[in-house]
Formats: sequence, C-alpha cells, structure tokens
Amino acid sequence: MINYKDLPVYRNKDEILKSLAENQAIVIESPTGSGKTTQLPLILLEAGYAIEKMIGITQPRRIAALSVTDFIEKQLGLEATNNFCSCKMRFYDTTDSNTRIKIMTDGILLQELKHDPLLNNYSVIMVDEAHERSLNIDFILGLLKNLMAQRPDLKVIISSATINTKKFSTFLGGAKIVSIKSKVFPISVKYLPVATPGNIDLIIDAIVDIVNFKLRLLAKNNFKADDDILVFLPGEFDIKTCVKELAFRCDYKHLQIYPLYGRLNKEEQEQVFNPTEEGKIKIVVATNIAETSITIDGIRNVIDSGMAKINFYNQKNYSSSLITDKISRSSCEQRKGRAGRVAPGFCYRLYSEEDFKSRPNYALEEILRTDLSEVILRMSDLGIYDYEHFPFITRPDRASILSAEKTLVFIGAIDKDRRLTRIGELMVSFPLAPRQSRVIVEAMMNYPDVMEEILIAVSFMSVRTPFILPVDQEDDARNAHRKFNSPDGDFVSYLNIFNEFSGLGSLQAKTRYCERNFLDFQTMLEITHVDEQLGEIVSALGFILSKGGSKEDYLCCLATGLKQNVCVKTNSNCYKSLSVDRVYIHPGSAYFRTMPQFILAGEIVNTSRMYARTVSPLTREILDRVSPSLYYSLIEKSGSFDDQRKDKSDIKREMARSIQIYGRNYDAIESVTGKGRTELMVQIPYDDLKTLAKAQNKARRHPRNFKAVLMVHGKMVQKGDSLFNIIDLAGKLPENMLPVDIRKERPMHLDQFPAIEEKLDLIGRLAVLPKDKDCLGFVELLTSGKDCFFFNVNSDFYDSLTNTSYSIMMLKEVIKGSKALNKTYNMVMNKLNQF
Repeated sequence: MINYKDLPVYRNKDEILKSLAENQAIVIESPTGSGKTTQLPLILLEAGYAIEKMIGITQPRRIAALSVTDFIEKQLGLEATNNFCSCKMRFYDTTDSNTRIKIMTDGILLQELKHDPLLNNYSVIMVDEAHERSLNIDFILGLLKNLMAQRPDLKVIISSATINTKKFSTFLGGAKIVSIKSKVFPISVKYLPVATPGNIDLIIDAIVDIVNFKLRLLAKNNFKADDDILVFLPGEFDIKTCVKELAFRCDYKHLQIYPLYGRLNKEEQEQVFNPTEEGKIKIVVATNIAETSITIDGIRNVIDSGMAKINFYNQKNYSSSLITDKISRSSCEQRKGRAGRVAPGFCYRLYSEEDFKSRPNYALEEILRTDLSEVILRMSDLGIYDYEHFPFITRPDRASILSAEKTLVFIGAIDKDRRLTRIGELMVSFPLAPRQSRVIVEAMMNYPDVMEEILIAVSFMSVRTPFILPVDQEDDARNAHRKFNSPDGDFVSYLNIFNEFSGLGSLQAKTRYCERNFLDFQTMLEITHVDEQLGEIVSALGFILSKGGSKEDYLCCLATGLKQNVCVKTNSNCYKSLSVDRVYIHPGSAYFRTMPQFILAGEIVNTSRMYARTVSPLTREILDRVSPSLYYSLIEKSGSFDDQRKDKSDIKREMARSIQIYGRNYDAIESVTGKGRTELMVQIPYDDLKTLAKAQNKARRHPRNFKAVLMVHGKMVQKGDSLFNIIDLAGKLPENMLPVDIRKERPMHLDQFPAIEEKLDLIGRLAVLPKDKDCLGFVELLTSGKDCFFFNVNSDFYDSLTNTSYSIMMLKEVIKGSKALNKTYNMVMNKLNQF
C-alpha cells in the first residue's frame, strides 16, 4: 500500500503553506511524479482553505482533469456520488453545492469569470501544468494578475514542471518560487538517429528493434526483469501503426501494450496504470500527453521520436495546419525524466545529438501560433476592449489580434468599437469556437425550423471525427463510411448517422452499429451528449427547439454562419473561398468526385494541400439568400476580404537575382508566364526542404510567396508552384527520389488488371515529364472512362495523388481482394490526409 505522504511534495509542505500565508501568489516547480498535482489540493484542504470557499484546480487536458479527480476521490475514500471532489469540463459537470475541491479544465474557469468576475466562490486557484502555456493558460494568468489587486484574499498557485519558472515569478511581480526536489535516478541517454529524420516508418522500425533487444534481455533474466517502456510518437495514427507492428514483429506473449492519446475514453486511458504482469514488459505508446499530464509507475525506458503534432494558424487566410514538428530541448528533457523516477533508466532518442543541441530551448507558445478569435471574443464579453495592452505573459503580435478582430467583425459578433453585438451576446453563451456558435445563433434568429438539425451539425463539428480507420482495415472502413454518403453532402450525412444511432434503443445495439460502420462509439456518445447540452443552453435562452425545416434552410443557415468557408469552383477540381485562393475537396468527402459549382466546407485545413472537409453543395439561390454580394465577392480576382496591395519593396525584391528565404540566399531564374510576363522563380534544393519547413513553422514573419521550383538531381520538380507549397512538400515526397522510367502505353482494360497491378508500386515516384525533359513529375494512375486505365506523369504532386485516388476508387468498385490495390489506395489516402 502506497503511503502518499512519502511523496516529495510533503517534504515541502510547511514551506508551501508558510509561503502561501505570507504571499498572495507563489510558483511551485517540481519534476513529474512529485505528487504536486494530486497532493497539493489535499494539503490545501488540511490547511483549511476549503472551509468557507472552494479550492479550484485547473488542468489543460480533459484526461488529466478526470484522472486527478478520480485519484483524489479514491485517496479520500469518497464515493463517486459524494461530489466533495468534483470535475467540470466542457459539456461535463459533476459539481454541486457539496463540492470543496473543484478540478476543471482551464476553459471552464474562463467561463466562470464571466458570471463571477471576482471568483468569490474560491479561496485559492491553482493553475496546474502552467509550463504547457496553452492559450487559455496565458489568458487565465493575465486575468488572475488583474484580479489579485481586487481580491487580496485570493491565493494563487502556479504549478509547473521545472521549465522556465522564473518567467512566471517575474510576471506575478516577483512571486516566491518553491522548488520541490525529487530523487532522480541516473538516466543513460542513447542517440539512435534514423536514416531519414522524422520518417515515421523508420522510427517504428527502430522502436521494434529496441523492444526486441529488451525482450532478449528479459529472456536472459528468466523473464523476471522490471523494464517497462514509454514510447513517444506524434499522433494517433502513428501510435496505432506502432502498436500493430509491435504485436506482429515482437514476442507478443511477453508484452503488455497500451496506446495513449486524447480520443481514448476514460476506461481505455486508465489501462496504462494496470500493473505489469509477471514475465512481461509493459509498453505505453503515447502522444505528448504523457510528458507531464500523467505519471505511469514502473517506467525504466523512454523511446523518444522527438516529434509532436503542433497546430499553426495562418492569420492571412484564416486556415489551420496541424504539423508534425520537432519538440524543444526542454520537452526532450521532460520525456527523458520519465525513465528515472523509480530506478536507473535509459532514454533512446531516435535523432542525433547534434539535432538535439540545435533545437530551441522552449516550444513556441501557443498564443504566438494560434487563432485568437475565441479569446478576443471572451475579452469583449468581460468588458476588456484594449486587447493590445492586456497583460499576457507573452504578448501576441498586433497582426494576430487584428486578424481575430476582423474575423469577429465579419461574422457579426463584435462591432467596430469592439463591443459585443446582439449576435455576439448570444454566441458567448456557448462553449464553442466562434464560427460554430455563430451557426447556432443564426438558427435561433432566422432559421428556427432547423434548430435541432443545426445543433446536430455543430455537435459533429465540435468533437473529433467519429470515422475511424483501423490499421489493416482501412479498406473495409472506407467502404462502410461510403454507405453514409448523401446526394446533399456531408452535413446531411451527419443528420442521417445521428438519427440512426439515436434511434437504437440499447447501448449494446449502438455499440454493434458503431462496430459495423467503423464509427468510434465513445465519440458518437459524446456527440449525442453535446447535442443535449447545446439544446439545454438554447432552451435556457428562451428559444424553442424545432425541427423539420427544409434542406435549403438547413444549408443556408450553415452557410451564413460559416460564410468564410463558402467556396466557388475556379477550374475542374479547384475552388476558392473569400480568404483562400486554392481549395480542394478532400478525397474523404462524398463530393470528392462530383465537384459542384458552389460548396460549403465545415472547415478548411492545410494538410498536404488546402482541403475543404465536411462538404455540402450549395446553389446560387442559397448564396444569394446568405448575402446578395457573396457570389460577386467570390468570383472577384482577389481571393480575400483583405486588400492585396503590392508595395514598392515587393517590386524591388522581384527584380533581384538572389532572394533571401528565412535567412538563406537562393538563386532565382527568369520564367515566362502564360500571359507573356517575365517573373522570377526561386530555386530550392531538395536537401534544404526540411530546414526551410522548420524555419517556416517557427517564423513570425514570412517572405513573399514567390514562384519557386524544387531542384532534384539537377532537374526541376513542381515548377512554378508557390514557395509555400514547395516548402510544404517536406516529408511528403517519396523516400526514393531516383526517377523511374515510364513509357507512354495504350490504356489497359479491366481484363488486363494484372498488368496494372504489377506497376502500382510506381505510383508517387518521380519520372521525367514527356514534354519537358528538364523537369520531373510524379507517376499517377488515370482513367479514360469505359473501364480503361493508364499510367501517366503529372507535374503536380498533389494533382497526381488526387487523380490516382479517383482512379483507384473506380477500380475498387470492380476489383475485389487485391492487396496491392488496397495498399496503394491507403498509401495515397494517407498522404492526402497527412497531418
């Protein structure tokens, strides 16, 4: 039985309480596993901080909020229904009048500040995991700094890992830092760089090799070693692939493997805490969620890919990108520290020591790389209108603030004086992103007959996609998902799925439905729960929940709220919106092969290219109902509601023969456009691609988006594309960059499928363009109709993938059971869907 008072935090108990008694704010720094997250609330409870008011603890992640609440309840010996220690998150609340310790996500505290601006219900607020520096954490820190002068009796604790804690202290006026020392055993760091840095397949191969090495050691020790492993990978798909490979390529009977990522339900996440069975090695394959948010006992080995998924927001075209990027040195050290908590350990870094030393000390704060519109809306709601001078611990640049303000003015949430409009007043009632709450308000004000349908659509948009693609079952999953396709697009498919799922009586029937259709059961439950909660908010605001309106009203309401995502077709497969000039329908959409003149996208995201996801067709009549000027705004030459002006410095740079891109000089050649104009085209060597991609992700200022060309083996690739599109190819091109020989052949009929199948492994490879021997293109599979197919070389990487996915979809409707065809299709779709 663990004695929790032996945890390191209790050695500093008296110092913590004394410091808090003498100071309004303190900063507590400690390594992971010290007990600060679970035991500080209890130390505060014993000291009497919950006698008259509550102890409030914020967590940046839902998984941490749930697990901390559960841990404290069990330690206090409370029944789950007692609610003395309770949890509150978006659309989830177990608190009541008995609650004295309240664990909440940071977004909930922001909501409570609206109704209780002085936080009068709390005696102390502890901001846990502050080092993560999420946007909400930075906003909370600024609000607390302002609030402390008005509530001198309110105590504030900033709890952080040992990462840059002096910055928190300085921000709070020299707050005292209490350092909790935790015994750390020696950790041996081994650098095992993969041949191609960041290549996930090679990283997984290295992980398999390390695990097999550990299994051999286990066998030599008669299967009695304590050698558990924590693996860090960027995302869910990578984790699932790794778990499958470990199970297939290692001695599975001696392994106990658990995945850990955000979309798992509470029960699945808690499996990582299961004790290791005798004669086995426990392996937890996790995202960066396991860096600091949770502590898993028994870890002796860490295998670090050095990568994570990081979100970046483009304030110029209002789109988001989720990019796999290198983590900072401090994050690398956090991961390493997981191996030395219980005994000497090992950290296997799948990158070089030089790579490690070249990384920045700390990650770029979220406030410098994300959309600020939700925070700006909350600031106006709280009566804070001087956005630029709000005391953020890291001040965002003015361009990001103005971009968020422009978005909110555009959707009618605030006026030019930064005050909430009637629309904005209703929007802030919903714990949603502004564009989603705007859709609901549009239904409330103008389309009440589709209120219930709109809530269903927003529920789908506000959670992770329920569509899952299990490893080795991608083909079956995509076929199952295709059955939901509606002639009226993805937004109508959402309604059909929701109604089918909700119409099933028992949980068992709903579970079977999800298994049969490759839908995530927990996500579907979450969607129904969100729908119920949103309905309660709408009703509380005095609006009736009606349904049964026309499909046109439903789409018109969505288009009005998501006006920035209305697109018009500009050529055979390309669209543009008010803010993005080149948008493509994602291959996973029902309308990928139809290409209507006008579409509405639930979101526009930058993955392998700028994609419209969740797509439904619109008519010209709907566009005119949304806004009489919308159609004309879309077909104007400019693709943005910003004025695009070329200043003199741009013209001057155009005439240069050498152009500087992120601190490096590159040659530029003259190129004649189709209109006979001469312009410069920047030559980017293939070997510089990853370096430029890394620089672009971290830069706050970017060069002009020149025309560019990628140079490979002395030949030109993606000639004339934009610089940013060229840089975006980093990590997405084929591993083997040697050109293959593709000769022009007559189209092959379906009865010649074996000949087609034989060449499928050439798809995506480089080959010389038939009409320009100085250029390389990408091998694609095309269909000429009438069941005929042929291989071709396309100058555009993304077009080659899109064309191939369409052709293979046609083949798969007739050819069943071809492993090569399924493998190629999944490869193409994964590249198109690459995050």
